[in-house]
Amino acid sequence: MQTRLKTADKTTENMLEAEGVLIPFDPAVITAPIAQAIKAGVFEAEEAAQIPHIVLPDDIVLDIGAGIGFISTLISRHAKKVISVEANPDLLPFMGEVHRLNGVKNAERLNVVLTNSGDDTATFYQRDDFWMGSLADGPNPYKSTVKVPVKGLNELLSEARISLIVCDIEGAESFLFKDAELCCVDRIYLELHDHITGLKGVASVFSAMAARGFAYDPRYSSGAIVLFRRVAKNETLRPYARSTNP
Repeated sequence: MQTRLKTADKTTENMLEAEGVLIPFDPAVITAPIAQAIKAGVFEAEEAAQIPHIVLPDDIVLDIGAGIGFISTLISRHAKKVISVEANPDLLPFMGEVHRLNGVKNAERLNVVLTNSGDDTATFYQRDDFWMGSLADGPNPYKSTVKVPVKGLNELLSEARISLIVCDIEGAESFLFKDAELCCVDRIYLELHDHITGLKGVASVFSAMAARGFAYDPRYSSGAIVLFRRVAKNETLRPYARSTNP
């Protein structure tokens, strides 16, 4: 059964609402397919449904591919701080407005591409529907390109002492964590994009996670939305065993 979020009983001409998050109805950003998804309660629904279960009060969360700030707004309700990273510069003002409308005070917004490549800039491919924008020129046609500043992933993880990564980056997850130094991170919640990366790309994600001591957590994963959790050295052999107390 598809997860559906709670939406407003009535939307206005200028505002949409999903899971209590107000979203300005600007057709330049909220195109018809995106508006339909928000109104139907399926926009980022699988990710949003698990946020209250995986975010802890002391978490400093890195939200990569933050888009319009919907998920980071939900994260902000549970975390100490959220750093919202979005490569598309056109979305930063909109994200800022979403955060303002929803009273988000613990979010930092960055217009950068995170990588350990050492490059100064990266090319971002913009598409009509913002959720299709990516660092790849395919498989879908793009309308324009923009050069975006690069920031070192490892540098940010270390400086900010990130404990949880939330990631939706249209296929770039297949290589982002290849050289990642996940010093303080103990959970990574991401969307797989097998229609872009193929199963080989999915395998590369699982390999990178396993090499860094992370395991797939089926308790908070659903289809392409998966949670990886660092395996504790003292973890019991039966982590799901229920108490025998009545």
